[in-house]
Amino acid sequence: MSRVQLSSMNVLHRTREALSQIVGVSLLAGLMAVPGIKPASAQTNPPVGGGAATANRPNIVVIMADDMGFSDIGCYGGEIKTPNLDKLAQGGVRFTQFYNTARCCPTRASLLTGLYPHEAGVGHMLNREVGDDGKPLAGYTEGLNDQCVTLGEVMRSAGYFTAMTGKWHVGQAAGVVPWKRGFDRSLNAPAGGFYFPEGTKASLFLNGKNLHQTDAPLPKQWYSTDLWTDYGLKFVDEAKQAKKPFFLYVAENAPHFPLQAPAADIARWRGKYKAGWDKLRQARYERQIQMGLIDKKWPLSPRQPGVPAWDSLTPQQQDRYDNIMAIYAAVVEHMDTAVGRLIDGLKQRGELDNTLILFLSDNGGNAEAGVPGRLEGASPGGPNSTVFVGQCWATLNNTPLVRYKHYTDEGGISTPLIAHWPKGIAKARDGKFEKQPGHLIDIMATCVDLGKAKYPTTFNGNTIKPMEGVSLLPAFNGKDIGRKQPLFWEHEENRAVREGEWKLVALRGEPWRLYNMTNDRSEQHDLAAQQPERVKALAAKWDVYAARANVLPLGGWRAENGGGKKGGKKAGAGGANAQGAKGKTHFDLKKGSSLSVDESPAIGGRGFTITAKFNADSPSGVLVAQGGVARGYALYLKEGKLTFFVHRQQIKTELATPQTVTGAHTVVAKIAADGTMSLALDGQAPITVNSPGVIKALPKDGVSVGFDQGDPVGNYTGENPFSGTIDSLTIDIDK
Repeated sequence: MSRVQLSSMNVLHRTREALSQIVGVSLLAGLMAVPGIKPASAQTNPPVGGGAATANRPNIVVIMADDMGFSDIGCYGGEIKTPNLDKLAQGGVRFTQFYNTARCCPTRASLLTGLYPHEAGVGHMLNREVGDDGKPLAGYTEGLNDQCVTLGEVMRSAGYFTAMTGKWHVGQAAGVVPWKRGFDRSLNAPAGGFYFPEGTKASLFLNGKNLHQTDAPLPKQWYSTDLWTDYGLKFVDEAKQAKKPFFLYVAENAPHFPLQAPAADIARWRGKYKAGWDKLRQARYERQIQMGLIDKKWPLSPRQPGVPAWDSLTPQQQDRYDNIMAIYAAVVEHMDTAVGRLIDGLKQRGELDNTLILFLSDNGGNAEAGVPGRLEGASPGGPNSTVFVGQCWATLNNTPLVRYKHYTDEGGISTPLIAHWPKGIAKARDGKFEKQPGHLIDIMATCVDLGKAKYPTTFNGNTIKPMEGVSLLPAFNGKDIGRKQPLFWEHEENRAVREGEWKLVALRGEPWRLYNMTNDRSEQHDLAAQQPERVKALAAKWDVYAARANVLPLGGWRAENGGGKKGGKKAGAGGANAQGAKGKTHFDLKKGSSLSVDESPAIGGRGFTITAKFNADSPSGVLVAQGGVARGYALYLKEGKLTFFVHRQQIKTELATPQTVTGAHTVVAKIAADGTMSLALDGQAPITVNSPGVIKALPKDGVSVGFDQGDPVGNYTGENPFSGTIDSLTIDIDK
């Protein structure tokens, strides 16, 4: 196509957009009167091409939950009431082996672009990383790069009205925003982290205009899950007025922490989880077998290390855990209700029958708060509270699979996928399971197929990487999708490859394991030793993928492991030559404090002393941590024992009290200039251990008090929050 032809088509596209706005002005006057709401012709992102609308193409709605496990909803075996999602499943197809990328930002990048996340520039979260040569690492940037196109850009080029609501989280701080990446309409949160307008992270953008939490046209009181549906339907009305098919992306922030829900929703679930995770996991597992979702020969994965048996807990502990999961269930149930309103809205508008609805989750259940989870605030689940589901309940979330969000084991990367499209999926397929493996990369290919769109090779003067996935359209009706290439994963050096029925997977720093997914989806029988040649062949394919897809250098997502030096000055990350708070030797901190690298104690090559007054009400939790998996220190409770942990140059030293510690105490933890570590409780004689020197260089993660904000320093998982009080905490650096 010549430049003149392309220019003419773009003019025609903009003219159609402008005329459609005039046609719809009477119904949309209230919304259009709001400053910052632009007609599509005024959007800053040009269409990819000039594709003309084709009659009878379906509308497409993609709904993605956030941090929801494989088995949480009813139609995947869960006890949480999700009648609307269950109804979609009964009137459509459920995929039994659909995959995400194990983490929020990478999943969104992959879903939006049809690429593996590193190819789109979001291989980890949203930190720009540079290599040892000072050059940026292409796989680890601050947002979507210019070598990809989004679903909004591609579907808009085919004549679709494109809209999104919800959590964006692919680089808004770096200027990567929905209204510049193909979406005609958007109500978005840059990164989530809230449910009510009172939330400290509550931030909303309506078509590019930053709204105060309760600015018109927003209601004075709202719940984010409801907002996404309300504005999704408003945008559907605009599409109808424009006489266009629509593509709508609803990015839920439910059920991501801080878990919050209306009190009445929580009350319905209170007490229902006192059966405990052991019995509830077994019940989910049996339902999954009965409904045909899983094969009975796949064993239920055992509790992960550290997760206690439910019956070993005190009644008070059980009540606390019940409260946490009641809040989680309320958040999921409310999301289902909002999905039901969206479905009803489409039906009332006469659009449901010819709308493909896809529902999925961005990663497995989230264990980031460790065994205790978090239940904080005067009214847990309310606007000013902080609730994390934690590792114990995350094990339930992912039944029967192993591990969680962050990991490339099945519990981290498996998601429900419901496909509902009355006009396009044969009635005989209603309620059926589809066992072919699918992946986020396939959604772009599916939309291109259904929308008769053209995926570009160039856009805005940039070469665009080719799609990685295949269309799922044949699978909707039980036919082979014809996948020719393996599926690949990498996140935080956890890695995997799946080809056919075989999956190779490894944890960071550990050897490959091999599983047959037909016989052992819950990954309980490692066959690597029995089939070394298969391991070698699959590993070689992973190596080729990693080299071509911007995954390398392995560990490039953080400075400590050969990935280069961090750029920028974000919380917990310093500039390339960060040296800490030079010249400052005394730090007074409190629970919740979080210092960037540049603000942190300059402990490199020096001894230091930590003094803390605290009141412990649980057997685990971090008092203070500085650093990550390569070097740093942490002071924390582990199985009730106060533990001082120092990691330096691949050498780890742990010093712990012989007695369990509960209630109010004062502790002094010290590492001397010669490396001697000591730990003294309540003025008693210290216990000591000789260790090989101080931490020689400044850790690349900052300081956090009451939790571990970055990669875990010590022998625990996730943030491992401290649930008691910390009255004071000081750090003093030796001169």
